[in-house]
Amino acid sequence: MSMKKLFIYALLTAILAGIVTLITWPMNGWPTIANKSLTYISFIAWASYFLFGANVKAAIKAFTSIVAGIVAAILIFVLSLAFGYTPLWAVPLAVAILVVPMMMAEKVEPINNVAAIFMGTGIYFSLSAAGCFEAFTLTEYVVVGLAELFYILIGFVAGWITIQFNIMVSKNK
Repeated sequence: MSMKKLFIYALLTAILAGIVTLITWPMNGWPTIANKSLTYISFIAWASYFLFGANVKAAIKAFTSIVAGIVAAILIFVLSLAFGYTPLWAVPLAVAILVVPMMMAEKVEPINNVAAIFMGTGIYFSLSAAGCFEAFTLTEYVVVGLAELFYILIGFVAGWITIQFNIMVSKNK
């Protein structure tokens, strides 16, 4: 790609990045109680779209694996709370227990993208740090999981649009 085409591609991507931010930033963590931007999730997902193969089929597979990661994160929270949460061993033990099935999912279609499972789990944990939970209820677990998937979907769509920009710019003379 020539410098001129690269500049046009970069400019289009920059405009898209601004649009993604314009959409997600004022949402203030909706639908969670966080009351702070969760835009970072969309940008993580945008970059991950390329890491997962930069196509819709791979993104769908990654998305289903991210759902599995969210379920694993919820189970880690539940186990941690069942273990008393505050002892130094409670969270590490819950994590160690759940990592086994997370890794074994490599053999389970359609959730066999282990990197995406871990990404889904990690982002879900970050939502706890972002203040998305108040009481760790079933409703909160579901709302936070759906929020994560919503912001990830925005990032994956941005990744797909970026590929379309590249195709469009590369074809022009």
